[in-house]
Amino acid sequence: TKMSAEGLQDKVTCSICLKLFQDPVSIHCGHSFCQGCIIQHWEGRRTNFSCPQCRETAPFPSLRPNRELASIVPVAKCLSLPSKRGMGKGEDLCQEHQEALNLFCEDEQKFICWECNMSKLHCDHSVWLVEDITQEYKEKIQTRVQALKEEQKELRGFIKAEDKSVQRHTVAEKRKIVASFMQMRKILDEKEELLLSQLENLHVEIQKSHKETLSKLSRELSSTSTLISEMEKKCQQPGCELLKDIQTTLSRCERKTSSKSPEISPDLERRFTDFTAKTASINIKVEVIEEKRDFLPPTEVTLDPKTAHANLHLSEDCKEVWWEDTRQVLPRNAERFNVRPCVLGSRGFTSGRHCWDVQLCKQGEWAIGVAKGSMQRKGLDCLQAEGWIWALWQRGGHCKPRTSYSSAFLELHNVPEKIRIYLNYKNGKVVFFDAVSKETIFAFWSASFNREKVYPWFLVGKGTHLK
Repeated sequence: TKMSAEGLQDKVTCSICLKLFQDPVSIHCGHSFCQGCIIQHWEGRRTNFSCPQCRETAPFPSLRPNRELASIVPVAKCLSLPSKRGMGKGEDLCQEHQEALNLFCEDEQKFICWECNMSKLHCDHSVWLVEDITQEYKEKIQTRVQALKEEQKELRGFIKAEDKSVQRHTVAEKRKIVASFMQMRKILDEKEELLLSQLENLHVEIQKSHKETLSKLSRELSSTSTLISEMEKKCQQPGCELLKDIQTTLSRCERKTSSKSPEISPDLERRFTDFTAKTASINIKVEVIEEKRDFLPPTEVTLDPKTAHANLHLSEDCKEVWWEDTRQVLPRNAERFNVRPCVLGSRGFTSGRHCWDVQLCKQGEWAIGVAKGSMQRKGLDCLQAEGWIWALWQRGGHCKPRTSYSSAFLELHNVPEKIRIYLNYKNGKVVFFDAVSKETIFAFWSASFNREKVYPWFLVGKGTHLK
């Protein structure tokens, strides 16, 4: 069997050369070696001849031929050379010596046979029996696998901890959102309750005033009806009776016809007007929230070089514009602004909702917004007319919303460096947001486009660079 063959081979293998015995001899301790191997091992010694295997020493060398081992070696050699036909997978023979590859050279990381091991190529190499080195490498692999398992355990713990951390942060953020909206609902509910209470009180006062007015009018009506009846009877009287005190009768009629109806108290009217202004401001805030809710991702605007003023220089991709004192030589086409330093976007809109960002890289005088495509392009007066542009205008260190060059509106402060422009064509809305915080800067709520195409519009003065 394989086991008995391997056991036999071990018995007839010299522990010095790791080959099958050649002229085996036994020494003083009983261990056997090749005669040439033990003589070479003891070469140069004059005393203390030690056994290479058990280290037992003797004062003189003692070599006894071991004929029993010598007779077994040929049998063991036959067993160690299986035929190619009978070899299993992986049991190759040494191509040079046709011996089994029972050894492994660590230096060259390859299998070798006994003859290879005795050659000069491997004489100084670390060579092991395949069975021994296999076990050693198995232990090394197992040690590394154990280390990998520990690392795997740590990674799983880290992932679990990270997952818990994310969950904690998500739950905490969820609680913040819920708490914020609960607070907002509470404030809104309180505001609603307050406004409804104020409206109810105002309604009661108006109703009271209205009842007083109706009562007064009813009395006036009754008095007028009585007077009419008296006058009709007066008309039926003969002339002598009719003409008596005729001036008094006529004055009574004139007094009635000239009397005025009672009016609502000016104080109540003022209070009601103030109240409607409050509700109007709430409606505006709701509209702003709705616009933010429907906020679109910004699209990139490409500038139209055919419309650019000669002092405006555009980047190669037509997405940046800046002022330079050098005036370019450009075609004098109808689309180009020739006096005001303006440029339009290349794409216009006649429907839908759109938004784009404008980065204020350097700030001198500038204006950004939307303009009708039919606006005048030539001369100083091209921006004077109302209803052609809806823009934010930075001039002289002040920023104002404008619909023409000469219009003046409430001055704005803390204008951000990046502004998002939102256009809702159908509803006529042009809203300017802080592109980072999404806070509203200003809004035109009722722009009249008259079904005309509108374009992104830019005015770029000295010292300004827009992107």
